[in-house]
Amino acid sequence: MDNFFKERLARHQKKMMRYMRYVLNDHFVLVCLFLVGGLGFYYSNLLKQLPADFIWSLPIVGVVWWFILPFGSLATLVEPADMTFLLPKETEMTGYLNKSLRHSLPFPFLVEGLICGALMPLVVLAQNSSFNRFFPYLIMLWVLKYSLLTIEKFASYQETASLVKKIKIGWFLLSGGIIFVSLYIGAIIGMITALALMAGLIGWLNGHHRLLDWTFLINRENQRLHRIYQFINLFTDVPEIEAKVKRRRYLDPFLSKISFKQENTYLYLFARRAFRGSEISGLFLRLIVLGSVIIFSLNDFIFSAGVSALFIYLIGFQLIPLYGQFDYVTLTQLYPVAKKTKEKALQKLIAVLLATGAVIFSLCTLGRISLLESALVFGILVIEITVFSLIYLPIRVKKMEA
Repeated sequence: MDNFFKERLARHQKKMMRYMRYVLNDHFVLVCLFLVGGLGFYYSNLLKQLPADFIWSLPIVGVVWWFILPFGSLATLVEPADMTFLLPKETEMTGYLNKSLRHSLPFPFLVEGLICGALMPLVVLAQNSSFNRFFPYLIMLWVLKYSLLTIEKFASYQETASLVKKIKIGWFLLSGGIIFVSLYIGAIIGMITALALMAGLIGWLNGHHRLLDWTFLINRENQRLHRIYQFINLFTDVPEIEAKVKRRRYLDPFLSKISFKQENTYLYLFARRAFRGSEISGLFLRLIVLGSVIIFSLNDFIFSAGVSALFIYLIGFQLIPLYGQFDYVTLTQLYPVAKKTKEKALQKLIAVLLATGAVIFSLCTLGRISLLESALVFGILVIEITVFSLIYLPIRVKKMEA
């Protein structure tokens, strides 16, 4: 079973690397570097402004560490056919699940390490200590995460649902207690307590011998992969994601404004695809909400303008794949509509959606910066939308058709 898991893991990683070429494109990496750099600079300035007696430092750190623990679930890589073909090997599946648990550790460990390191300045500020406590804190978080994955592995067996629910509630409460004890009493005490919790859980759960719940295993893995594919689908088409369309009658007044003319053929199609397709509309709303929350928290003109421009670019970039959404439909190939008309339709739709985002982002800056600066932010976004629609978008469309 060890070789079987290695083969399946290699196939899965090869598939993910193929998708990562589209996710980690030059534009996305550049935007991430700009965003991380801006947030890091803003965070650095914020730390300098905090008083030495800022009482909320440890509570903030404790809550963030506590709520990042569930991030990253058990990756078993099981498939629907395993219910039939691996059933004779069920007695050997313990080793398979142990392999999957070890495979599930690096990514959440990396995330916890980055967040722990990012929040350590707050801990140092509150405790008036040094960064030497970073490793005990990090080990504590890693051990608590390992304990949770052990519980998830135990949930793979039959007749464990109610017990696992109670164990998870207890683990969540104990984890919060351990984190705050480590922050207010001592990092070493928190680490030792976390190790004791992990040892107790492993010793107790490994003493239960049950048959695997194949249906639960398969459904859980399918849900995990679906979340991954949803993220990848923001950058490229994923065959594993089925498109969902919703009626959304409340948007009819906007869609009805598109008159039935030949030059509006693709505008009609693109608008309905954007508004009624769950992935496009969901992406637009998520970016609008996330951008609005971040912008509303800023009180600096340069950062407000930079973050607003960044999110306008992200929204526009993610809308570009609309251009090829109907290429597979035979009737669109028969339409007597020029490609230039198709490109102009996409330009018009993206410009309208980005203008909506620009208005929302500009309104979020009101009260945080001066009225004149808010107007300047809106002006900057209008210029960006014009450049994006009239210059950048045609270049991207030409590359897509090449």
